[in-house]
Amino acid sequence: MIIANCLFLASSLQAQNHVPLKYTNHTEFGGLFGRVKYGFPGNQGQNQVDNRLNLTLQTFNGVMLSNRLAAGITVGVDWYKTALLNPVAAGIRFDLTKRGDVRLFATADAGYAFAWFHDDSDGFGTTGGLMINPGVGLRMGKPGGTAVTFTMSYKRQEAHITKVPLWNQVERWEDRVYNRLALRLGISF
Repeated sequence: MIIANCLFLASSLQAQNHVPLKYTNHTEFGGLFGRVKYGFPGNQGQNQVDNRLNLTLQTFNGVMLSNRLAAGITVGVDWYKTALLNPVAAGIRFDLTKRGDVRLFATADAGYAFAWFHDDSDGFGTTGGLMINPGVGLRMGKPGGTAVTFTMSYKRQEAHITKVPLWNQVERWEDRVYNRLALRLGISF
């Protein structure tokens, strides 16, 4: 559905602006910052709160639909403390400002994360889930050329973990939602 909408948008924008489709790439790495509240084993009803910093790497590959709008696919790797997730998403990049060597842009990705490279302990199973990642950034470089980027975004990532049952439990599992502030440095062309 998303791809069909992108193709429809591409054809209508191309007819309006007469811009040939051009490949674009935006690759970036950085940190995922957040606070985590979790139950402490042995102390029922008492929660522990910790700050977390996780690494993230992603690349956006797409086509320029107009001079300011690009649509494509984002693929990445997010290293959380107990999960290594690989989000694959449909994404857009839109320049909010038109002129100058420093431009403000908006970014939005929505998709699903897989646990392709995650290795679980015996009896455990990790699967990914839905992911959204809207944000804003600065692109520093000549328009139409290579640029350095700094992006600030909100990342929401779901994951499901099945665990080894304890004592007289039949099953044990946990649904996680990672809410993070993502700060990334990258390059685009």
